[in-house]
Amino acid sequence: MKKIRKKINIIFPSLFLCLLTAGCSSEISIRVNSESERLSYDSSEFSTRDLGGHTINLLENYQLMEDYEKTPEQMIRKLEQLYQQTGETTIITALADAALQIGLRTGSNRELRIRYFLAAAFYSNLYLKQFDNREDLCDEQRIRMIRNHNLASTELFYFLKKQGLERAGGFQIALPGKERFIQFSAPVFDFPISEKEVADFTPCAGYSTRNLTHNTKVFGVGIPLIATLRKESRDSVGLPLPGFPLGVTAVIDFKIHQKTRVMEGQIRYLYARTQDSVLLGNRKFPLAADFSTPLAKASAIPPAIHFLRRTFKVEEASDFSGLYLFEPYDENRIPIVLIHGLMSDIRTWGQMINTLLHDKEIRKRYQFLGFSYSSGNPVFSSAAILRKELQSLRERLKENHLSTEKFDQMVLIGHSMGGLLSRLQISSCSLKTASDFFGIPGSPTLREEDSAFLEIIEKNIHFEPLPFVRRVIFIAVPHRGSEIAQSWIGEWGASLIELPIDIVKLNVKIINELVQNGKINLHQENRNTGIDNLRPDSGTLLLLNHLPISKTVHFHSIIGNRKEALIPGGTDGIVPYWSSHLDHADSELIVKSDHSVHSSPVAIQEVRQLLLLHIGKRKHSLSEKIQGEW
Repeated sequence: MKKIRKKINIIFPSLFLCLLTAGCSSEISIRVNSESERLSYDSSEFSTRDLGGHTINLLENYQLMEDYEKTPEQMIRKLEQLYQQTGETTIITALADAALQIGLRTGSNRELRIRYFLAAAFYSNLYLKQFDNREDLCDEQRIRMIRNHNLASTELFYFLKKQGLERAGGFQIALPGKERFIQFSAPVFDFPISEKEVADFTPCAGYSTRNLTHNTKVFGVGIPLIATLRKESRDSVGLPLPGFPLGVTAVIDFKIHQKTRVMEGQIRYLYARTQDSVLLGNRKFPLAADFSTPLAKASAIPPAIHFLRRTFKVEEASDFSGLYLFEPYDENRIPIVLIHGLMSDIRTWGQMINTLLHDKEIRKRYQFLGFSYSSGNPVFSSAAILRKELQSLRERLKENHLSTEKFDQMVLIGHSMGGLLSRLQISSCSLKTASDFFGIPGSPTLREEDSAFLEIIEKNIHFEPLPFVRRVIFIAVPHRGSEIAQSWIGEWGASLIELPIDIVKLNVKIINELVQNGKINLHQENRNTGIDNLRPDSGTLLLLNHLPISKTVHFHSIIGNRKEALIPGGTDGIVPYWSSHLDHADSELIVKSDHSVHSSPVAIQEVRQLLLLHIGKRKHSLSEKIQGEW
C-alpha cells in the first residue's frame, strides 16, 4: 500500500502540471550545428559561399582564375604584388574574398585551412579600417567584407579555442605563401563582470535554436559568442547569475606597426547588451550580436532544483528563492522584474525576453531580473520575500554608491500567481486591516503571540506600496481565484505540499482565531498553501482584493481567452475572465490564448508597447489602439 501511495504521489505532480500547462507553446531548446550549418550562420542574406562578382572580374582581368583553382598560394602572392604596384582597393577585397573561399574548400589540411582564414580575416579587416566607402551606406563591398571578416574570424576562433589560445597572447600563426606571421597579443575583455567568471566562450554559429518566435540577431562586425558563466557567479551588486549564458561578441582586430612592419592580431571581447558599435581604426561599425542563442542555451542548463520539487517541498526550496539576474546589473537601465506563476520557474520568460530584446529601444533602456519562489508557499509569504529582496537590492545599490534613478522606475510583470505577488507590492495592509476585515479587531490571540510569531505576522501582513515600483503588468492573474484550485485535483495538489513547520504553526493559531469568530470553515482553510490560496473562497484572496492599490502606480491587464480575442468573458483554461479583470486597470487586452498568455506573441507585443509607453516612446498601449478595430 505504501508503494502504491508513493507511486501516486510521484505521478500526480506531473498530471497536475499537464493540466495547468495544457496547450502551452513548445519548449525552447537548442541543438549543435554541423560544420556546414555553422558556415552558413549569419544575420545577413548576402552569400559568401562563392566568389563575389568583383573578385571574379579582377581574377579574370589578370588571368588568375587558373591559379585560384590550382595553385592558390601562388595566386595570393601575385595579388599581393599587384596591390603593392597599383594600390587598387579592389585587390584587397579580392584577397579577402579568395582567401576565404580557398579556406572553405581546403578541408583535409586543417593547418593550411586556418592560414587562409587568417588571411581572409586580415585583409577584410584592412579594407574596413582603411578603404571602406563611408559615403555610400549601401556599399556592397562593405557588407561582403564584414561577412568575410566574421566567417573567417569564427573559424579562426574555433581553431584558437581548440588549441586553448582564445584567452592567451604571445603566440603566432603563419599566413599562406611565403613565411609571414601574425603575432597575437593578450586579448581585451570589456564586459561588466570579471573574465574569471566566464567558464567558456563558444560561437553562437555552433548552435541552432528551436521554438523561438524571433531570431534576435544584429548584423555587424564580430563573432557572437555564448559566454557560459560559472555556477556560483555573482554580479558586482551581489545578486546571483545562475549560470545563464551572456551574449558577448569577439572582434579579431589587426594592425601593422609602421616601423617594424610586424603584423599584430588581438581578440577584443565586447558586451553586446550595452555596446552596439565597434571602432576599427578610426571607423565605427555596428557590432554583431546574437541574443537568441544564449537564451536558448540557458534552457538546456538544468535548474538547481526542479520546479515540481520546488512547489511541493517548500522548505527545501527556500535556499533557491530570491532575485536572479538574467544579465549583469546596470544602474543606467530600468529593471523589469519577471515573476513566474504556479509550478514554474524563471526560465518560463525566455520567449518574452527574446522577443523584447528584438526592440533596440528596449535593449537600450531596460534590463531583466527574475524572482524565483516556491509556489507551494502561501501567497502573502512569497510576496513578503519578494518585497524584502527588492528593498535589499535598492539598499545594496546605495551601499555601492550606484544610482537608484532608473531603479526607481521599476516595472513588475507577473504571470498567474506571480501577478498576485506583484499586486501585493503596490498595495498596503496592516495587522489591524487584516483583523478588522475578518472581524477580529484587537484579537487577544494575535496580541499574545510570542515575539517570533509577531515578527512573522508583521512581515507578512504589515506593508506599504513599494515606492520604486512605477508600473505593473498582470498576465492571466487569478485575482479572484480559480475553480480548479477547489476541485478534487486542486485539493489533492495542495495536500502534497509540505509547508515549513513555523508556517504550519502560525496557520493553526490564526485559523483557530478565525474559526472562533465564525469567519471561516475549518475544513476549507486548514492548510493555507499556495494552491489553497487560489480558491475563490480563500481568505487570502478575499483579503487581497480588499487591499487598496496605490494610486501612483500604473497597472495593466493582459487576459487569455481560448476561443476569441478582444471579447470579455470566457477563460484561458485555468483562469476565467471574471477573475482576471480589474475595473480600474489603465488598459486591458484580451488575447486568444491558453493559460500561457505570457508566451503569446500578441501579449508580448502589448508588453512591448507598455514598456515603450513607460519611457515616453508611445502615447498609447496596443489595447487602446486595436480594441473594437481588430
